[in-house]
Amino acid sequence: MTPPALEALLGAVSGWQARAPRLLADKADALPASCELAVIGAGLTGLSAALAAAEAGCSVVLLEADTVGCGASGRNSGFVVPVPARCGPQALSAWLGPQSEDYLAGLSEAAAELLALPEASPVRQGWMQLFAAPANPQASALAWRRLGVRARALDAEQALALSAAAGYHGGLLFEDGGQIDPLALARGLAERCRRRGVVLLERCPAKLLELKSRDGMHVIRTPRGSLRAGRVLLAGNAYSRDGIAAVARRSVPLTLALGQFELSAEQQARVLPADIPFSDNRRDMWFFRKTPEGRLLTGLFALRSDAGPEHYSAALRQRIQAVFGLEPAGEPLLWAGHVGLTLSGRPSLQCVDDGVLAWTGCNGRGLALSFMLGRALARQLIGAGPAPLPFNSRPLRGRALLKWMTEAAIAHDRRRRARRLPAEPHLRKEATQ
Repeated sequence: MTPPALEALLGAVSGWQARAPRLLADKADALPASCELAVIGAGLTGLSAALAAAEAGCSVVLLEADTVGCGASGRNSGFVVPVPARCGPQALSAWLGPQSEDYLAGLSEAAAELLALPEASPVRQGWMQLFAAPANPQASALAWRRLGVRARALDAEQALALSAAAGYHGGLLFEDGGQIDPLALARGLAERCRRRGVVLLERCPAKLLELKSRDGMHVIRTPRGSLRAGRVLLAGNAYSRDGIAAVARRSVPLTLALGQFELSAEQQARVLPADIPFSDNRRDMWFFRKTPEGRLLTGLFALRSDAGPEHYSAALRQRIQAVFGLEPAGEPLLWAGHVGLTLSGRPSLQCVDDGVLAWTGCNGRGLALSFMLGRALARQLIGAGPAPLPFNSRPLRGRALLKWMTEAAIAHDRRRRARRLPAEPHLRKEATQ
């Protein structure tokens, strides 16, 4: 059960919701009796899947338990990252072999498509990964370039010039990355789906999924009635619940608290002067970007179950002070969302039954990956393309223990980092919690 203090943040209005109140007109679509493809979950995976199948001529029904983009797809930082999380060139090659280049090309293509959608307020200047300890960015950039990724090494001076972030030892600039408004993206894709004939039903959860009835169709029970579908894509990821809750149990759920801070005109010019978002490479990841209105967005993993908005406001403010040496004015807009992690850092694809596919485990870099996998899985289901990645048939055991171990590792890294911060004692205390 989620503690009340954290539940309030998970239900809070996100910065993206505050930026653009409800854009979709309420639709009174009726639930059809049957369809060729049913997609459960109207996040980025589900939307891209529904659109791809509809463009191929299939009848598609897209079911959403809440509203479009209400889950991870609309409550994240909006980073578009063209490389996988926690899986560098060597590990990627060991996993996929010669298919590594195709996988990375698919991510770069997906990133380019997302950053070309005007409704998402895209900024395509790249995405940086900055190094919190001395490393060899030239060797890292070369390894990525050998796999076809446009990666550029940054020394410490270059990283500082692009980010104005103190304390980093260089890093990598991935030139095909960028930043968007993720909720506006989801809503824009929803409208494209509807124009293509997709029946999109919000507040229509899949309460029960019955695999392969006597006529060979899968049956989805909803509060509005039953839907028979020839093929089904379970696209709820870490937010999967009700009749598809088993999908979420294939990853370790962590909660990410995010905040947007107001900046003065002088601060906006000083912070992230190249308007390139960045994340660092620590377990307790620090990340920053500016929104289209010039607010500073950052976040942290929510490890304290009893902490409320005041704690997260102070902790995030302390990070801004440590990295940029400034004090934002006023109180931030705070919210939280779920992230699904896997032990390997790789997405977990599952073949639930004949004609029923699912995946989970975006590992915190879900926009380009979700868009790519949604489209590829839909094409596989309708017979228009191959499997995008190897499937994983092994269940995730000891999930509660793995969650505890993951949070303990993040907390340990947070404490180590706090000891090195040139901060006031009370601020250093905030950084450890």
